[in-house]
Amino acid sequence: METYQTKHETPGMIRFVQRLWQRALSQPAVVLAVMTAILCFAANHLLVITDPVESNYALTAKEMLASGDYFSPRIFGNYWYDKPIFFYWELIAAFKLFGISNFAARFFPALFGVAGILLAYAFTARLYDRKTGFFTGLILLTTVEYFYLSKAVITDMTLFVFYSACLMAFYIAYSEKRPAFYYAAYAFAGLAVLTKGPIGLLQPGLIILLFLLWRRDLKALLHIKMVSGLLLFFAITAVWYVPMYLLHGSAFISQFIGVHNVLRATVSEHPRYDVWYYYSAIFLVGFIPWVFT
Repeated sequence: METYQTKHETPGMIRFVQRLWQRALSQPAVVLAVMTAILCFAANHLLVITDPVESNYALTAKEMLASGDYFSPRIFGNYWYDKPIFFYWELIAAFKLFGISNFAARFFPALFGVAGILLAYAFTARLYDRKTGFFTGLILLTTVEYFYLSKAVITDMTLFVFYSACLMAFYIAYSEKRPAFYYAAYAFAGLAVLTKGPIGLLQPGLIILLFLLWRRDLKALLHIKMVSGLLLFFAITAVWYVPMYLLHGSAFISQFIGVHNVLRATVSEHPRYDVWYYYSAIFLVGFIPWVFT
């Protein structure tokens, strides 16, 4: 009796699984979102914050929350001008929602990890098709670097999403003649600057300039809504930079701009890692298992 049921029920089960898979592929964004959420959020409550950099971010947000001052990063009772405010706001929001815990500290990196995959899918699907978008998201999701950044209590995943969105919005505006997307690019650049500092504008701007040089289309600079776009950019960044200057004056400028941006961009902070092949090695390791494809 059991043998008879097995023989006659297995094909039906196979067909059921096949239909389920086909339906899943018809909704690739949903499949990617579920897979990414599982990978990014899994075991976050078990990952104890021990890394010195993670500890600095978590402790700074904890002290800001305790002080009630949500503008001035501080650590060990002293003002701390190392990074802009956006990631600290994420941590503070998570601590308020979930309490101060490992899971809370890793909540927004994981959430932005999901957003980054869906962004990659949406952009690639727009350029090509949903199947290409699905595999783009899947490849990105399963790289070592992305898995790490989705769980690390650092600014990088948030920066990745805003930085990528800036470039994607620019490309859509440029290639599809959709000027409104230029404003989205400026807005995302503003959020990137609130996350990491001036590099959030300078580096995407350099990439866009090189792209236009490659296309021999510098005249496009006349059509990218530069004046009104920069006004939008400055309005977004002014939310934090202006109050910080008014509150802390020259100390903020000299430490944040002078030390943590200009000096750290021109002088090696960790000289033993100051070798020409450093980022090539990081890329080779970070994009395992897909790097050689």
